[in-house]
Amino acid sequence: MKSLTFLLTMMVLVTVTVCHEPFQVIFQWNTIDVVWPTEEEKQYAKDHGEYVPANNFIAGIKFWNGKMYLTIPRWKDGVPVTLGVTSATPVNRVTAPALEAFPSWEMQKVGDCSALQFVQSMEIDPIGRMWVIDSGRMSPLSVETKTTCPPRLLILDLEKKGEILKTYEFPQHVARAGNAYLNDIVIDNEDGGMAYISDSDRDDPGIIVYSLQNNTSWKVRHDSMKAKPEAVRFMIAKTLINMPMPVDGIALSPASVPNRQLYYSPLSSFHLYSMPTSVLKNNMTNIDEYVKELGRKNSQSDGMIMSSTGVLYFGLLADDAVAMWDTKMSNSFTTGQRVISRDHERMQWPDTFAFDDSGSFYCVTNGLQNILNNRVNITAPNYRVVRSKTGLKSYQYLEDGSMPEQPEIPTSAANRISFGVAMGLAILLAVAVQ
Repeated sequence: MKSLTFLLTMMVLVTVTVCHEPFQVIFQWNTIDVVWPTEEEKQYAKDHGEYVPANNFIAGIKFWNGKMYLTIPRWKDGVPVTLGVTSATPVNRVTAPALEAFPSWEMQKVGDCSALQFVQSMEIDPIGRMWVIDSGRMSPLSVETKTTCPPRLLILDLEKKGEILKTYEFPQHVARAGNAYLNDIVIDNEDGGMAYISDSDRDDPGIIVYSLQNNTSWKVRHDSMKAKPEAVRFMIAKTLINMPMPVDGIALSPASVPNRQLYYSPLSSFHLYSMPTSVLKNNMTNIDEYVKELGRKNSQSDGMIMSSTGVLYFGLLADDAVAMWDTKMSNSFTTGQRVISRDHERMQWPDTFAFDDSGSFYCVTNGLQNILNNRVNITAPNYRVVRSKTGLKSYQYLEDGSMPEQPEIPTSAANRISFGVAMGLAILLAVAVQ
């Protein structure tokens, strides 16, 4: 009887692990357009090369309060908006909506270092604060690479129309202006708030660590974060990719897991790695003994994400597929990983992933191989947002779906001084009046 009960339990577990709803296309664009202030401004931008439809593609995706936020990195000239927003569901059955500039048109101005220059990724914490990473480098795939602004991290309040709560400029020894490529970001609610950022700088790759509490940053480097020659070349839809790209996608184990782990992989690599966040937080220089090679993937990967229950999702670029590894069901990445979706037409280059607050799981596919090879056909669908119902939340939540305590944004020293001066003047004024 005990053997039968055990067998039935294992069958249920296997069923839970194997079941995964197929992805459905929710949004699909031939080209990405934006909501322009006026039609005259749109035409002027097109006439002067400030808007080139074929050069605009979506990369990052996140959701908050019925809105879908997308990044449009300025890999080439002619990208007017690098961070946009639209409804999380199609309005009037329009599945190729124009994106609104977020938080404003003023924050999209090229060459203005107080504005957003090159946003590849962002993350939204459980209380509606968007952590935006801006590489500051312009048009890295254009003939003339434009580098104007230092790499930065901005925190925006989505409940207050994108009000800027925090701006942090990375020092040169952490993120090299003109070379840094702030690629992906995850947020850790512990120790006063931390962010881990993959820097795909080809000559100095690493994981950047930012402490919100201390308002400081550092970079952790390791050979596992470098591009591997064996994985530089691969094919997508009969298109050759030959691009040495170091550490790219990163994922963080769930908030309910003690001794949290950061998972990462170079795009030009077949291997998945991990290390404890404690190592990252301690800014250790020799981390060989803490870096763990978890196993080999069937293909190179771009983005990845983990659920609140410990399921790691990642793309398989050369296979036009998305795979998963349930870390609770299997300790072995090698035997535990499996493909959950494969579509050689609609899943070309699965880039980034996101969960919404209703248990849906999303993936951006953007056929990036066409951008890299100047082969974008603007008469056919190029960029998609696909969705699957999972009933899960992101790694930022506890396993039961509840929200852990979130860090506060400390008042800056300058603000504290200004407040102190103001209070001092008020006291002096009160004494003088008496």
